[in-house]
Amino acid sequence: MLIIPDYNPTGASKGNAVRLMTEQTVDETVSTVVCPGPGIKDHTFTIRVSANVTGAIIIETSHDPAYAGLWSPLGGGAIDLSTIGAEGVLELMFSNIMITAARARISTVVAGGNVSVDYTGR
Repeated sequence: MLIIPDYNPTGASKGNAVRLMTEQTVDETVSTVVCPGPGIKDHTFTIRVSANVTGAIIIETSHDPAYAGLWSPLGGGAIDLSTIGAEGVLELMFSNIMITAARARISTVVAGGNVSVDYTGR
């Protein structure tokens, strides 16, 4: 089941995918914030591109879903979307960690298509 929230932030329940970002292209676009429950320690971020795109996206975390400062990159930094390929999917999995709040942010404008991001916690 895919949940598409209409508010920010949103909670996540085990095993249900949450749509964080839908078909975006604009630089510095920030997704819906997801706040996994304390029992969720395995996290999967699924990044989908619509074509051979260029651009970059960062998965970020914070101690507070409403934090207005700079969030910390999860997994080392920006992901070059051109490495995913035409209409491709990249899954980033983080195991045995607790996350208070997470989001995706376009760090370099997406050209030649668009990007979507889902989150699933287990």
